[in-house]
Amino acid sequence: MTSAQSFGAIYAALFLFLGVQLPFLPGWLDARGFDAAAIGLLSGGALVLRLLLAPALAYRAESARDPRTPLRLVALGLFLSAILLLFDVPPSVIAMDAILLLFLFGLAMPLIDAGVLRADRAGKLVYGRTRGIGSAAFIVANLAGGAVITAGGDGAVIVWLASTGLLLFLSTLMLPPAPQPAEGRERPNLKEAGRLFRSRSFLLMLFASGLCQGSHAVYYTFSELHWSALGYSSLLIGVLWTVGVLVEIVVLVRGRALLTRIDPAMLIALGCLGAVLRWPLTGLSPPLPVLFLLQVGHALTFTATYLGTIEFVGRAVPETYQSTAMTVISTLGIGAMTGGAAMLAGQIFEPEAPFLAYLGMGGMGVVGLGLALALRARWDGSTAPRLAAQAAKG
Repeated sequence: MTSAQSFGAIYAALFLFLGVQLPFLPGWLDARGFDAAAIGLLSGGALVLRLLLAPALAYRAESARDPRTPLRLVALGLFLSAILLLFDVPPSVIAMDAILLLFLFGLAMPLIDAGVLRADRAGKLVYGRTRGIGSAAFIVANLAGGAVITAGGDGAVIVWLASTGLLLFLSTLMLPPAPQPAEGRERPNLKEAGRLFRSRSFLLMLFASGLCQGSHAVYYTFSELHWSALGYSSLLIGVLWTVGVLVEIVVLVRGRALLTRIDPAMLIALGCLGAVLRWPLTGLSPPLPVLFLLQVGHALTFTATYLGTIEFVGRAVPETYQSTAMTVISTLGIGAMTGGAAMLAGQIFEPEAPFLAYLGMGGMGVVGLGLALALRARWDGSTAPRLAAQAAKG
């Protein structure tokens, strides 16, 4: 298989997994006696574990002679952790295994993205087109997974995860050898990360983006519990998630045109404004037509913020530090904010009365909006001066 075909298959398997894990695994855990507080701790625990370990593991993965090996090991671990949940095991084992499963998925995503970017730079595929296969697979999982779970019960969640985990592992076995990295290319290190933290513009972006993306914590972790309490079927919940992904795809496709009209800081600000409006209104349990309209807000809360973050790194961070910047954003920004928000929200979330938890997510949007506007006032769109000076020094 070509790089494009094999990575397309990997993305398809990964997002078939995610499209059921994200909206439906909390319901499976709830049926096994885990309340909202416990589910929040499991989700947050996995993200905090990723925060602590993922950078070091990613660095070790970059040192592997064959970059396919770490990905294959992570995919195999993901499959085996899903298989374990098929057995009748004590709640303590379920908790540890669920944390491991979520942690391994968090490792798989950047490893796959890094492989696709290497293949893109080598002219083996087009990143956006290949990544789009994953978005399409996510929609299929939302709809087909919701229908399967409605027909087969919540036990079908784990069967789906195990099946797609196996598909992911088998897909990694078909990967061709990775292109050799360019000679002289420096590897990210802690010294470079320290330089990023001395840039006020980068810090403003990091926390504004992290707060906005982290404000999805209640939606990602508890939306199924909330919407099931309203009487919505798994199929309908899958459709609601699908609406969010569809508008995400549309905005990503149009992203280049947006970036010619709206600067990155303003895109992040728009995402934060979307969070201020979307989450408290969702917590009010509005009528279904209004809820569908709120799902369209994913175009702001996720996609606009994502585009603004990526474009900021492209414009403000010297190339030498860009991979380090993305690692810092993924772990210290999004990972820490989402993990912390999930754990805190789990202590106050009630499926029949979720407003307070969602209000907290709106509050994160308020703070993020202030930081994004401060970034827009401070940053002139060029390379951050302190980082530029450091890059010049070598």
